[in-house]
Amino acid sequence: MKKSKLASALRTMDDKELAALSLFVASPYFNQKEELSRFLRHLLKFQPDFRAKGMEKRACFKAVFPGREFDDKQFRYMSSNLYKLVEKFWVAERQGAEIIRNETLLMDCLSDRQLNKSYRQSRRRMEKYMQEEKGRRSQYFFHRLQLSEVEERHFERQRLRRYDASIQQAADHLDCYYHLRKLQFACAMLDRQTIIKGDYELNISGHWLAHLQGQHFFEEPIIELYFTILQALMDEENQTHFGRLQGMLTHHSADIPKESLKDIYLFAINYCARKIRQGQEVYIEKALQLYLEGIESEILIDGGYLSPWAFTNVVKLALRLQRYQWIEPFIQQYAPALPEAFRENALHYNLAELYYYTRSFEKAQEHLNRVAYSDLNYYLGARVMLAKIYYEKGEIDPLLSLLAAFTIFLKRNKLISAALKQTFLNFCDLLFQILRGKRGRWKKLEEKIRTTHLLTDRAWLLSAFEERYKLFQ
Repeated sequence: MKKSKLASALRTMDDKELAALSLFVASPYFNQKEELSRFLRHLLKFQPDFRAKGMEKRACFKAVFPGREFDDKQFRYMSSNLYKLVEKFWVAERQGAEIIRNETLLMDCLSDRQLNKSYRQSRRRMEKYMQEEKGRRSQYFFHRLQLSEVEERHFERQRLRRYDASIQQAADHLDCYYHLRKLQFACAMLDRQTIIKGDYELNISGHWLAHLQGQHFFEEPIIELYFTILQALMDEENQTHFGRLQGMLTHHSADIPKESLKDIYLFAINYCARKIRQGQEVYIEKALQLYLEGIESEILIDGGYLSPWAFTNVVKLALRLQRYQWIEPFIQQYAPALPEAFRENALHYNLAELYYYTRSFEKAQEHLNRVAYSDLNYYLGARVMLAKIYYEKGEIDPLLSLLAAFTIFLKRNKLISAALKQTFLNFCDLLFQILRGKRGRWKKLEEKIRTTHLLTDRAWLLSAFEERYKLFQ
């Protein structure tokens, strides 16, 4: 019982949710089996972990049916039925929070019953809700579409022979919603494809894009923003798209809801990250500025917490710009804002980065040893950092072993995107060539480091190359 779906579901709920669940299960409208209420009351004695001995099947059955012989089949049915009620409760709670959707459903019901006065009152409430929606994001257009569809059905029921704009409004809002969501999905697919291996079908043609431009993006800045992001992703070599995106962010940020701005900022940051991996160092400053704008404006703060990856990337970018004195206060200021589950890992990894850059190698390794490499990003970054530490300390044998093991890991891992995998494989290969470089190939090796398209820590590799090259002269 302690490992059942029901117990697992109850563990995800806090005291307030469990109290609401009790009322839900006790309601005859949702549940007409009183034993399920008794069963839940018994289980709630063992919150919040739901793992005590009283959670065993026989103990639960005895609490619900005192004096009756244990029946495993009946117990399994009871557990299954209570779990189904939990799922219905979750759906009801989620539906209850859908204020605008519920109001449109009510309007449709009132219209169908020809309660026109009540319909008009509901319509006024709906307009108030829509006015309170901040910013024109995809949900805004979807809600407007739902409202226009209800208005159109209401008009048809009245059988009036006059012009009504609701059908035109429904079509217009459908256009805005469809084109925006299509762009958002396409941008997400292209962005994700650069990290995780896999091919997506965008199903977006040049004619579709030309039509969107011809419609002037329906006069909606957020649609034009995502169109620009898509162009930047599809034509990364043309950097004018990114420049236009930066200008639009500055100009339209006040008109875009925070949730959408967060996604847009992350697309822009990921674009910079790819350019940095390609060796375009000018994007380090641009990426750092985007992060700081997003953090200071709380666009990148979600539910009061700062993403550990945003935190780590700010540290990494600032260190590459040699802003050592600035970054330590940043770490101290924002580490408490990290989610508790990630706080320790992010703190130790970034302190390791800081100590590496300030050449306190022993402290850096000490903090690396306290990082749990459950995340791929931490693992990749830590392997590169440890390789650099071994090199700086002159520990060549451990470094060669690390490079061999890291290369095998990269080649065998099927979840890493081809581009990201090649970025780190190139690092391993070039560092190995630096360590085992042959006199007659030094110039070719230097050129290879400078021109390799996908490569992490290019500047460091060039510095290591120059150091080794001098030893052989």
